[in-house]
Amino acid sequence: MTRDRSIDVETAKKLLKNVCDFLEVDESGVADFKITNGKEAVLMSLYTGSYYTDYPGAFFILDEDYKFKFIEVASACGATEPLGLATSQDKFFYRGGLVPIFSPPISQYFKFFPNLSKPKFLFMIDSSKYLSRKVYLNEDLMIKDVIEKAKANGISLSDCVLWPSAANGTYGEDFWEYVSGIVLRNKGYFVTKYILTGEDLTAYFIPEYLEKLVKRGFLNKGAFLEELEMLEFLPKTDFSVNNKEYEVVCIEAESSEMRTKSYDSSGKAGVTQLLRYLDEWEAGYTFGFVAGPFTELATFTKLTNTLERHRKRVGLISCDENGNLIFYKTEVTLSEDERNKAKEKIEIMKKVIKCSLLKNLSFEERCELIGVKPTNINEYFEKILSLDIDTILDKIEEKLKLKK
Repeated sequence: MTRDRSIDVETAKKLLKNVCDFLEVDESGVADFKITNGKEAVLMSLYTGSYYTDYPGAFFILDEDYKFKFIEVASACGATEPLGLATSQDKFFYRGGLVPIFSPPISQYFKFFPNLSKPKFLFMIDSSKYLSRKVYLNEDLMIKDVIEKAKANGISLSDCVLWPSAANGTYGEDFWEYVSGIVLRNKGYFVTKYILTGEDLTAYFIPEYLEKLVKRGFLNKGAFLEELEMLEFLPKTDFSVNNKEYEVVCIEAESSEMRTKSYDSSGKAGVTQLLRYLDEWEAGYTFGFVAGPFTELATFTKLTNTLERHRKRVGLISCDENGNLIFYKTEVTLSEDERNKAKEKIEIMKKVIKCSLLKNLSFEERCELIGVKPTNINEYFEKILSLDIDTILDKIEEKLKLKK
């Protein structure tokens, strides 16, 4: 019987080093990596961990008694604040509602992180070394060991980010969700947990929005949606937008090799589960990726080549035993109907992106943009959602220049 494999901690480190340009090996040997930009540590905390398991994902240490992590607001259950907004044809709680803009942006919390611009220290921890009676994870001892290392080397505890593995010493689905997000962000996609059906992650390629944000110096590639709430001017980049077609991409992440390439009647994992999302006409997906460890490209394409033409929109994000990225995107020509359905979802995502960008502005500054202080919620939403992206970006650019 073939042994199933998940990614171990050492291979996970190699893969992250290969795909994350913001990670540097910590030559001091205290931690595994230095995260050169504190905002990347926030995003790592946001996009790892799971509501449905006991895996915490990446989290920060506050002190000897407390830890904390960031949790995304745009997810399968809509937005985590009392007031949400959804299009009239969509159901609340089944599809993420439009991101509300009354809640504070993530950057609101940064005033509590005076050293956010300084490197953070990432500890990739093999939890199997901290099992009590070979069953229970002794998380207290794990955190205590990191605290002792940090204090001995003069590192602030709040600069320490811990990312424990599962109890068996491997990383699961959330690891592959995060890696997929990094890979697609590097290729110019807007990545989010704002979902359309039941997939793990979605990514949207919106060329005109990407061009505007890169040209103004707010981005140097794609972005996680939450990055748009904490804009700043970035160094100029040679990133160019060559693809002019809209794309709506779903990602199905799996924890093991066999689940990643699963193609059977159960429909509960891998390729079969991804196909179920792609086949859902209303979802409007143009492509999809299944993500998981140790899936050889030749084996994967042999499987997908057996699919019918309209189902060949299946790509792969994986790695080999040495932590080298395996990326495959299918080259299927979409029909006009498929493109039109995707455009409907792109229009929704454009509103979501504008709402995220507006979080860089105070309520008063938003009222300046719409030219009136609204007296009712209908007037507010109507005027806010009708703003074009250039008007919003002009105001943000003006605000950031005044801060200099």
